[in-house]
Amino acid sequence: MQMFMRALQANTAELSEIVTQALASNPALEELSTTREPDRNGDAPAAARERTRRHDVFLESLTEQTTLSAHLEEQIRSSALSPATEAAALAIIPYLNHHGFFAEAPEQVARELGLSASRFQKALRAVQDLDPAGVGAADLRESLILQLQRKGEHGGIPMQLLRDHWDELVRHRYADAARALDVEEEAVHIAARRIARLNPDPGSAFARAELNVITPDIIVTTEDGELTVTLTEDGIPRLALSADYRQMMAEQADKPELRSYLSRCFREGRELIRALNDRQQTILTVAKAIVARQQAFFHKGPEHMAPLKMEDIAADINVSISTISRAVRGKYLKCRFGVFELRRFFTATLPSDGADSHAAGAVQARIRQLIEAESPNRPLSDAAIEASLAQEGIHIARRTVAKYREQLRILPASLRRKK
Repeated sequence: MQMFMRALQANTAELSEIVTQALASNPALEELSTTREPDRNGDAPAAARERTRRHDVFLESLTEQTTLSAHLEEQIRSSALSPATEAAALAIIPYLNHHGFFAEAPEQVARELGLSASRFQKALRAVQDLDPAGVGAADLRESLILQLQRKGEHGGIPMQLLRDHWDELVRHRYADAARALDVEEEAVHIAARRIARLNPDPGSAFARAELNVITPDIIVTTEDGELTVTLTEDGIPRLALSADYRQMMAEQADKPELRSYLSRCFREGRELIRALNDRQQTILTVAKAIVARQQAFFHKGPEHMAPLKMEDIAADINVSISTISRAVRGKYLKCRFGVFELRRFFTATLPSDGADSHAAGAVQARIRQLIEAESPNRPLSDAAIEASLAQEGIHIARRTVAKYREQLRILPASLRRKK
Protein backbone atom coordinates (compact mmCIF):
# COMPACT_ATOMS: atom_id res chain seq x y z
CA MET A 1 0.00 0.00 0.00
CA GLN A 2 2.83 2.40 0.81
CA MET A 3 4.48 1.67 -2.53
CA PHE A 4 1.16 2.23 -4.32
CA MET A 5 0.59 5.56 -2.56
CA ARG A 6 4.12 6.69 -3.37
CA ALA A 7 3.73 5.69 -7.03
CA LEU A 8 0.27 7.24 -7.28
CA GLN A 9 1.43 10.63 -6.04
CA ALA A 10 4.53 10.70 -8.24
CA ASN A 11 4.44 12.52 -11.56
CA THR A 12 6.05 10.95 -14.62
CA ALA A 13 9.56 12.24 -13.87
CA GLU A 14 9.38 11.19 -10.22
CA LEU A 15 8.02 7.77 -11.15
CA SER A 16 10.85 7.26 -13.63
CA GLU A 17 13.32 7.96 -10.81
CA ILE A 18 11.55 5.49 -8.52
CA VAL A 19 11.79 2.81 -11.21
CA THR A 20 15.44 3.62 -11.95
CA GLN A 21 16.31 3.19 -8.28
CA ALA A 22 14.37 -0.07 -8.08
CA LEU A 23 16.12 -1.45 -11.17
CA ALA A 24 19.50 -0.50 -9.76
CA SER A 25 18.89 -2.09 -6.35
CA ASN A 26 16.80 -5.13 -7.30
CA PRO A 27 18.44 -7.69 -9.65
CA ALA A 28 15.12 -9.51 -10.03
CA LEU A 29 13.67 -6.59 -12.02
CA GLU A 30 14.30 -5.75 -15.65
CA GLU A 31 12.78 -3.47 -18.27
CA LEU A 32 10.81 -5.25 -20.96
CA SER A 33 12.62 -3.19 -23.57
CA THR A 34 16.06 -4.39 -22.41
CA THR A 35 17.69 -6.54 -25.04
CA ARG A 36 20.19 -9.26 -24.29
CA GLU A 37 23.26 -9.03 -26.47
CA PRO A 38 26.75 -10.42 -25.90
CA ASP A 39 29.38 -7.83 -25.10
CA ARG A 40 32.68 -7.51 -26.94
CA ASN A 41 34.13 -10.45 -25.05
CA GLY A 42 31.13 -12.57 -25.95
CA ASP A 43 30.36 -13.61 -22.38
CA ALA A 44 28.47 -11.09 -20.19
CA PRO A 45 25.12 -9.79 -21.47
CA ALA A 46 24.73 -6.08 -22.19
CA ALA A 47 21.93 -5.97 -19.62
CA ALA A 48 24.51 -6.65 -16.89
CA ARG A 49 26.42 -3.50 -17.80
CA GLU A 50 23.17 -1.58 -17.78
CA ARG A 51 22.36 -2.88 -14.28
CA THR A 52 25.83 -1.77 -13.12
CA ARG A 53 25.17 1.71 -14.51
CA ARG A 54 21.79 1.89 -12.76
CA HIS A 55 23.38 0.69 -9.54
CA ASP A 56 25.79 3.64 -9.68
CA VAL A 57 22.87 5.99 -10.27
CA PHE A 58 21.06 4.49 -7.30
CA LEU A 59 24.05 4.94 -4.98
CA GLU A 60 24.35 8.57 -6.06
CA SER A 61 20.65 9.13 -5.48
CA LEU A 62 20.92 7.96 -1.88
CA THR A 63 22.71 11.21 -1.04
CA GLU A 64 19.95 13.37 -2.53
CA GLN A 65 17.75 15.45 -0.26
CA THR A 66 14.18 14.45 0.36
CA THR A 67 11.40 16.73 -0.79
CA LEU A 68 9.38 18.89 1.55
CA SER A 69 6.19 16.97 0.73
CA ALA A 70 7.80 13.61 1.54
CA HIS A 71 9.18 15.02 4.81
CA LEU A 72 5.76 16.31 5.87
CA GLU A 73 3.93 13.14 4.86
CA GLU A 74 6.34 10.97 6.86
CA GLN A 75 5.61 13.06 9.97
CA ILE A 76 1.85 12.84 9.44
CA ARG A 77 1.97 9.05 9.09
CA SER A 78 3.96 8.71 12.31
CA SER A 79 1.64 11.00 14.26
CA ALA A 80 -1.24 9.95 16.51
CA LEU A 81 -3.96 11.62 14.44
CA SER A 82 -7.35 10.06 13.87
CA PRO A 83 -7.63 8.24 10.52
CA ALA A 84 -9.96 10.93 9.13
CA THR A 85 -7.70 13.81 10.14
CA GLU A 86 -4.60 11.99 8.88
CA ALA A 87 -6.24 11.40 5.50
CA ALA A 88 -7.28 15.05 5.28
CA ALA A 89 -3.79 16.26 6.23
CA LEU A 90 -2.19 14.00 3.59
CA ALA A 91 -4.65 15.40 1.03
CA ILE A 92 -3.71 18.97 1.97
CA ILE A 93 0.08 18.57 1.65
CA PRO A 94 0.16 18.35 -2.20
CA TYR A 95 -1.41 21.83 -2.29
CA LEU A 96 1.70 23.35 -0.67
CA ASN A 97 4.36 24.83 -2.94
CA HIS A 98 8.10 24.32 -2.48
CA HIS A 99 8.19 27.16 0.08
CA GLY A 100 5.63 25.31 2.21
CA PHE A 101 2.85 27.82 1.50
CA PHE A 102 -0.54 27.20 -0.10
CA ALA A 103 -0.45 27.77 -3.84
CA GLU A 104 -4.11 28.81 -3.69
CA ALA A 105 -6.47 30.06 -1.00
CA PRO A 106 -6.89 27.51 1.83
CA GLU A 107 -10.66 28.02 1.70
CA GLN A 108 -10.68 26.96 -1.95
CA VAL A 109 -8.55 23.92 -1.10
CA ALA A 110 -11.11 22.89 1.51
CA ARG A 111 -13.91 23.23 -1.05
CA GLU A 112 -12.02 21.26 -3.70
CA LEU A 113 -11.34 18.46 -1.23
CA GLY A 114 -14.93 18.52 -0.01
CA LEU A 115 -13.84 18.86 3.62
CA SER A 116 -16.00 20.42 6.28
CA ALA A 117 -14.63 23.57 7.94
CA SER A 118 -13.95 21.74 11.21
CA ARG A 119 -12.23 18.78 9.53
CA PHE A 120 -10.12 21.07 7.38
CA GLN A 121 -9.06 23.18 10.37
CA LYS A 122 -8.04 20.09 12.36
CA ALA A 123 -5.98 18.81 9.45
CA LEU A 124 -4.51 22.25 8.80
CA ARG A 125 -3.42 22.62 12.43
CA ALA A 126 -1.78 19.20 12.20
CA VAL A 127 0.19 20.31 9.12
CA GLN A 128 1.16 23.63 10.72
CA ASP A 129 2.50 21.76 13.76
CA LEU A 130 5.00 19.88 11.60
CA ASP A 131 8.68 20.56 11.06
CA PRO A 132 9.87 22.96 9.70
CA ALA A 133 7.98 25.70 11.47
CA GLY A 134 6.00 27.98 9.18
CA VAL A 135 4.67 25.41 6.71
CA GLY A 136 0.96 25.24 5.92
CA ALA A 137 0.64 29.03 5.81
CA ALA A 138 -1.44 30.97 3.31
CA ASP A 139 1.43 33.39 2.69
CA LEU A 140 4.72 34.71 4.05
CA ARG A 141 3.03 36.82 6.70
CA GLU A 142 1.16 33.88 8.21
CA SER A 143 4.30 31.73 8.01
CA LEU A 144 6.24 34.24 10.11
CA ILE A 145 3.38 34.38 12.61
CA LEU A 146 3.42 30.58 12.89
CA GLN A 147 7.16 30.64 13.47
CA LEU A 148 6.84 33.16 16.30
CA GLN A 149 4.05 31.10 17.86
CA ARG A 150 6.23 27.98 17.68
CA LYS A 151 8.84 29.89 19.70
CA GLY A 152 6.22 30.81 22.29
CA GLU A 153 6.05 34.46 21.27
CA HIS A 154 2.30 34.99 21.13
CA GLY A 155 2.44 38.68 22.02
CA GLY A 156 4.98 41.46 21.88
CA ILE A 157 5.84 44.02 19.25
CA PRO A 158 7.06 41.52 16.59
CA MET A 159 3.70 39.73 16.64
CA GLN A 160 1.79 43.03 16.62
CA LEU A 161 3.74 44.19 13.58
CA LEU A 162 2.98 41.00 11.70
CA ARG A 163 -0.70 40.91 12.60
CA ASP A 164 -1.71 44.56 12.51
CA HIS A 165 1.01 46.57 10.75
CA TRP A 166 2.29 44.38 7.94
CA ASP A 167 2.22 47.17 5.33
CA GLU A 168 4.28 49.48 7.54
CA LEU A 169 6.73 46.65 8.24
CA VAL A 170 7.39 45.66 4.61
CA ARG A 171 7.67 49.31 3.57
CA HIS A 172 10.02 50.06 6.48
CA ARG A 173 7.69 52.78 7.74
CA TYR A 174 8.83 52.17 11.29
CA ALA A 175 7.89 55.63 12.53
CA ASP A 176 4.27 55.14 11.47
CA ALA A 177 4.18 51.72 13.15
CA ALA A 178 5.71 53.17 16.33
CA ARG A 179 3.03 55.87 16.53
CA ALA A 180 0.26 53.31 15.96
CA LEU A 181 1.66 51.05 18.66
CA ASP A 182 2.52 53.95 20.98
CA VAL A 183 6.11 52.74 21.43
CA GLU A 184 9.56 54.14 20.71
CA GLU A 185 10.71 53.83 17.09
CA GLU A 186 13.82 51.95 18.27
CA ALA A 187 11.56 49.25 19.71
CA VAL A 188 10.04 48.76 16.25
CA HIS A 189 13.53 48.53 14.71
CA ILE A 190 14.45 45.83 17.23
CA ALA A 191 11.23 43.93 16.51
CA ALA A 192 11.87 44.17 12.75
CA ARG A 193 15.35 42.71 13.25
CA ARG A 194 13.78 39.90 15.28
CA ILE A 195 11.38 39.13 12.42
CA ALA A 196 14.25 39.26 9.91
CA ARG A 197 15.90 36.35 11.74
CA LEU A 198 12.90 34.11 10.96
CA ASN A 199 12.89 31.86 7.90
CA PRO A 200 11.03 33.37 4.93
CA ASP A 201 11.30 30.08 3.03
CA PRO A 202 10.62 27.07 5.31
CA GLY A 203 11.06 24.66 2.40
CA SER A 204 14.53 25.91 1.46
CA ALA A 205 16.31 23.02 3.19
CA PHE A 206 14.57 20.43 1.01
CA ALA A 207 15.02 19.27 -2.55
CA ARG A 208 13.20 21.30 -5.17
CA ALA A 209 11.63 19.55 -8.10
CA GLU A 210 13.27 20.56 -11.36
CA LEU A 211 11.17 22.03 -14.13
CA ASN A 212 10.23 19.37 -16.68
CA VAL A 213 8.49 19.47 -20.02
CA ILE A 214 4.87 18.56 -19.38
CA THR A 215 3.98 15.11 -20.65
CA PRO A 216 0.22 14.44 -20.65
CA ASP A 217 -0.82 11.34 -18.72
CA ILE A 218 -4.33 11.28 -20.17
CA ILE A 219 -5.65 11.91 -23.69
CA VAL A 220 -9.31 12.80 -24.24
CA THR A 221 -10.61 12.60 -27.79
CA THR A 222 -14.06 13.12 -29.30
CA GLU A 223 -15.45 10.95 -32.07
CA ASP A 224 -19.06 11.08 -33.23
CA GLY A 225 -19.91 13.05 -30.11
CA GLU A 226 -18.48 10.40 -27.78
CA LEU A 227 -15.60 11.14 -25.41
CA THR A 228 -12.78 8.60 -25.16
CA VAL A 229 -10.29 8.65 -22.28
CA THR A 230 -6.96 6.83 -22.64
CA LEU A 231 -3.61 6.65 -20.86
CA THR A 232 -0.54 7.80 -22.76
CA GLU A 233 1.94 5.85 -20.56
CA ASP A 234 4.73 7.97 -22.08
CA GLY A 235 7.85 7.85 -19.95
CA ILE A 236 6.52 5.01 -17.75
CA PRO A 237 9.04 2.12 -17.87
CA ARG A 238 7.56 -1.35 -18.29
CA LEU A 239 8.96 -3.84 -15.82
CA ALA A 240 9.12 -7.62 -15.62
CA LEU A 241 10.70 -10.20 -13.35
CA SER A 242 14.00 -11.61 -14.57
CA ALA A 243 13.88 -15.15 -15.93
CA ASP A 244 17.65 -15.47 -15.40
CA TYR A 245 17.44 -14.72 -11.70
CA ARG A 246 14.41 -16.97 -11.32
CA GLN A 247 16.49 -19.81 -12.74
CA MET A 248 19.38 -18.86 -10.47
CA MET A 249 17.13 -19.08 -7.42
CA ALA A 250 15.97 -22.55 -8.52
CA GLU A 251 19.58 -23.66 -8.93
CA GLN A 252 20.71 -22.41 -5.51
CA ALA A 253 18.70 -24.81 -3.34
CA ASP A 254 21.82 -25.51 -1.27
CA LYS A 255 22.40 -21.82 -0.47
CA PRO A 256 19.54 -20.70 1.80
CA GLU A 257 20.88 -17.15 2.32
CA LEU A 258 21.08 -16.49 -1.41
CA ARG A 259 17.65 -18.05 -1.99
CA SER A 260 16.21 -15.88 0.80
CA TYR A 261 17.74 -12.75 -0.71
CA LEU A 262 16.47 -13.54 -4.21
CA SER A 263 13.04 -14.48 -2.83
CA ARG A 264 12.81 -11.06 -1.19
CA CYS A 265 13.90 -9.39 -4.43
CA PHE A 266 11.16 -11.17 -6.38
CA ARG A 267 8.55 -10.31 -3.75
CA GLU A 268 9.50 -6.62 -3.79
CA GLY A 269 9.61 -6.67 -7.59
CA ARG A 270 6.10 -8.09 -7.80
CA GLU A 271 4.88 -5.45 -5.34
CA LEU A 272 6.38 -2.64 -7.43
CA ILE A 273 4.93 -3.99 -10.69
CA ARG A 274 1.53 -4.33 -9.03
CA ALA A 275 1.79 -0.79 -7.60
CA LEU A 276 2.64 0.64 -11.04
CA ASN A 277 -0.29 -1.18 -12.65
CA ASP A 278 -2.66 -0.06 -9.87
CA ARG A 279 -1.36 3.51 -10.23
CA GLN A 280 -2.14 3.62 -13.92
CA GLN A 281 -5.57 2.06 -13.45
CA THR A 282 -6.42 4.51 -10.63
CA ILE A 283 -5.35 7.56 -12.67
CA LEU A 284 -7.42 6.32 -15.62
CA THR A 285 -10.45 5.66 -13.40
CA VAL A 286 -10.19 9.12 -11.80
CA ALA A 287 -9.77 10.77 -15.20
CA LYS A 288 -12.83 8.98 -16.59
CA ALA A 289 -14.88 10.08 -13.58
CA ILE A 290 -13.73 13.69 -14.07
CA VAL A 291 -14.56 13.62 -17.78
CA ALA A 292 -18.01 12.19 -17.01
CA ARG A 293 -18.66 15.10 -14.63
CA GLN A 294 -17.15 17.73 -16.96
CA GLN A 295 -18.64 16.74 -20.30
CA ALA A 296 -19.71 20.29 -21.11
CA PHE A 297 -16.08 21.39 -20.76
CA PHE A 298 -14.81 18.78 -23.22
CA HIS A 299 -17.59 19.40 -25.72
CA LYS A 300 -17.85 23.21 -25.55
CA GLY A 301 -14.72 24.61 -23.90
CA PRO A 302 -13.23 25.89 -20.60
CA GLU A 303 -15.96 28.48 -20.04
CA HIS A 304 -18.36 25.57 -19.49
CA MET A 305 -16.41 23.97 -16.65
CA ALA A 306 -18.79 22.82 -13.91
CA PRO A 307 -18.21 23.16 -10.17
CA LEU A 308 -16.64 19.96 -8.86
CA LYS A 309 -15.15 18.75 -5.58
CA MET A 310 -12.74 15.89 -4.97
CA GLU A 311 -15.36 14.55 -2.61
CA ASP A 312 -17.67 14.05 -5.61
CA ILE A 313 -15.15 11.96 -7.54
CA ALA A 314 -14.17 10.02 -4.41
CA ALA A 315 -17.83 9.07 -3.96
CA ASP A 316 -18.24 8.20 -7.65
CA ILE A 317 -15.41 5.65 -7.67
CA ASN A 318 -15.56 4.66 -3.98
CA VAL A 319 -12.08 5.75 -2.85
CA SER A 320 -10.82 8.23 -0.26
CA ILE A 321 -10.33 11.93 -0.93
CA SER A 322 -6.61 11.55 -0.21
CA THR A 323 -6.40 8.98 -3.03
CA ILE A 324 -7.99 11.47 -5.43
CA SER A 325 -5.60 14.19 -4.24
CA ARG A 326 -2.60 11.98 -4.93
CA ALA A 327 -3.94 10.77 -8.26
CA VAL A 328 -4.34 14.27 -9.71
CA ARG A 329 -1.12 15.75 -8.29
CA GLY A 330 1.20 16.63 -11.16
CA LYS A 331 -0.87 14.66 -13.69
CA TYR A 332 -1.95 16.32 -16.94
CA LEU A 333 -4.75 15.78 -19.42
CA LYS A 334 -4.64 16.71 -23.09
CA CYS A 335 -7.77 17.50 -25.09
CA ARG A 336 -8.66 19.67 -28.06
CA PHE A 337 -8.73 22.75 -25.83
CA GLY A 338 -5.18 22.29 -24.57
CA VAL A 339 -3.26 20.62 -21.76
CA PHE A 340 -4.68 20.91 -18.23
CA GLU A 341 -3.55 19.66 -14.85
CA LEU A 342 -6.17 17.26 -13.50
CA ARG A 343 -6.45 19.37 -10.34
CA ARG A 344 -7.76 22.23 -12.44
CA PHE A 345 -11.06 20.42 -12.94
CA PHE A 346 -11.84 20.78 -9.23
CA THR A 347 -13.23 24.26 -8.77
CA ALA A 348 -15.38 26.03 -6.24
CA THR A 349 -19.00 27.03 -6.79
CA LEU A 350 -19.50 30.77 -7.23
CA PRO A 351 -22.73 32.68 -6.52
CA SER A 352 -25.25 33.08 -9.32
CA ASP A 353 -28.64 34.64 -9.90
CA GLY A 354 -29.90 31.70 -11.93
CA ALA A 355 -30.36 28.04 -11.23
CA ASP A 356 -26.99 27.16 -12.74
CA SER A 357 -23.91 27.54 -10.58
CA HIS A 358 -20.57 28.65 -11.93
CA ALA A 359 -17.14 27.16 -11.44
CA ALA A 360 -14.10 29.31 -10.80
CA GLY A 361 -12.41 27.88 -13.90
CA ALA A 362 -15.41 28.80 -16.05
CA VAL A 363 -15.36 32.35 -14.68
CA GLN A 364 -11.67 32.64 -15.47
CA ALA A 365 -12.37 31.52 -19.02
CA ARG A 366 -15.15 34.14 -19.30
CA ILE A 367 -12.80 36.87 -18.02
CA ARG A 368 -10.30 35.91 -20.70
CA GLN A 369 -13.04 36.10 -23.34
CA LEU A 370 -14.12 39.56 -22.19
CA ILE A 371 -10.55 40.85 -22.29
CA GLU A 372 -9.83 39.31 -25.68
CA ALA A 373 -12.94 41.06 -27.07
CA GLU A 374 -12.17 44.48 -25.53
CA SER A 375 -11.19 47.57 -27.48
CA PRO A 376 -7.38 48.00 -27.53
CA ASN A 377 -7.87 51.73 -26.91
CA ARG A 378 -10.35 51.25 -24.07
CA PRO A 379 -9.41 48.06 -22.19
CA LEU A 380 -11.78 46.81 -19.52
CA SER A 381 -10.92 47.66 -15.93
CA ASP A 382 -11.44 45.08 -13.20
CA ALA A 383 -14.51 47.06 -12.13
CA ALA A 384 -15.92 46.91 -15.67
CA ILE A 385 -15.32 43.15 -15.81
CA GLU A 386 -17.02 42.78 -12.43
CA ALA A 387 -20.04 44.67 -13.77
CA SER A 388 -20.17 42.60 -16.98
CA LEU A 389 -20.09 39.37 -15.02
CA ALA A 390 -22.83 40.63 -12.72
CA GLN A 391 -25.03 41.29 -15.74
CA GLU A 392 -24.55 37.63 -16.65
CA GLY A 393 -25.61 36.58 -13.15
CA ILE A 394 -22.08 35.93 -11.86
CA HIS A 395 -21.31 37.88 -8.70
CA ILE A 396 -17.69 38.06 -7.59
CA ALA A 397 -15.75 40.83 -5.87
CA ARG A 398 -13.45 43.12 -7.81
CA ARG A 399 -10.43 41.75 -5.92
CA THR A 400 -11.44 38.26 -7.10
CA VAL A 401 -11.52 39.54 -10.69
CA ALA A 402 -8.01 40.92 -10.17
CA LYS A 403 -6.82 37.62 -8.68
CA TYR A 404 -8.22 35.59 -11.58
CA ARG A 405 -6.76 38.06 -14.10
CA GLU A 406 -3.33 37.69 -12.47
CA GLN A 407 -3.65 33.90 -12.49
CA LEU A 408 -4.35 34.16 -16.22
CA ARG A 409 -1.18 36.30 -16.49
CA ILE A 410 -3.08 39.22 -17.97
CA LEU A 411 -1.87 42.74 -17.27
CA PRO A 412 -4.14 45.37 -15.65
CA ALA A 413 -6.11 47.68 -17.95
CA SER A 414 -3.64 50.56 -17.60
CA LEU A 415 -0.89 48.39 -19.07
CA ARG A 416 -3.04 46.84 -21.80
CA ARG A 417 -4.06 50.16 -23.33
CA LYS A 418 -2.65 50.71 -26.82
CA LYS A 419 -1.15 54.18 -27.21
